[in-house]
Amino acid sequence: AKTVAKTKTDVTLILPLTNAEGAPNRNNMDFYSGALLAVYDIANAGTSCDLNVLDTGNGSITASKGSIDNSDFVIGPVSPAEINEVLGLSPKAVVSPLDQRAASLAETFSNMIQAPTPLDAQYKDLIDWINEDMEYSDRFIVITEKGGTQSEATLQMKAAADSSGLEYKHLAYSILEGRNVTSSLEYIMTESGTNRVYIASDSEAFVNDVVRNLNLMIYNKYEVVLYAPSRIRNYETIEVENFHNTALHISTGYYIDYDDPRVQEFLLKYRALYNTEPTQFAFQGYDLAKYFIELVAKYGNRWVGKLEDSDA
Repeated sequence: AKTVAKTKTDVTLILPLTNAEGAPNRNNMDFYSGALLAVYDIANAGTSCDLNVLDTGNGSITASKGSIDNSDFVIGPVSPAEINEVLGLSPKAVVSPLDQRAASLAETFSNMIQAPTPLDAQYKDLIDWINEDMEYSDRFIVITEKGGTQSEATLQMKAAADSSGLEYKHLAYSILEGRNVTSSLEYIMTESGTNRVYIASDSEAFVNDVVRNLNLMIYNKYEVVLYAPSRIRNYETIEVENFHNTALHISTGYYIDYDDPRVQEFLLKYRALYNTEPTQFAFQGYDLAKYFIELVAKYGNRWVGKLEDSDA
């Protein structure tokens, strides 16, 4: 079949822009603001776009099947449950914009596109990074929390280390043992190389305790490098100085390069339009809307089949 480009596109954006009380959701409003700027830039480049916005803040999907069917694709909602509901309304492509947990839906629905990097991919990336950094005298150390219920994220983190084939030293302890764990760390750490530490836990209290103990080991002249998923930056109980001391390496689903001229151009436009600084959600809204709208404009109704061939 012949590929026919489009000069007009239709997109439905479904987000909980407000909460049950009607107050705005800052992150989702920022995402929406970024998407609006993308539509503006694409229009200036010669492709018009009708953006149909639906607010699910009242807890229900208000989108009708007809409104989705008239769109080239849907961006949103956020939660896996709401995305699942939208997927059942129409065969149109649905782009999951923000929640990594929605990735499993792509295994069931062929019209589901998972935009955020799944968490298990971030964990694998961390292990690959450790493998690349390892020198002969280095040691790979995996620390887990003893006892309690293991979350899915914790199990995935440990599985990424186990399936890598890399040899590692394992230390498991409970947070109640945290004050007495330095001797256990000394037993498994190396003094002749770098101790590359991977904490297989998403418990803020436990991760905080491990980082505190690692800083004690650094004070005792051990060389430590910590590898962690991006959520660790949201742990408010951990002092930033401790991250610097452990040479924290993070795998994240997004990265904003402020030296990139395109980022600088976006910043100037966003500030001029909204009189504020863009958050990561504004960048994500802009990038996702612009990327997929441009795919539709270039490839028309065959755009989904061109995903693997397109430049990210």
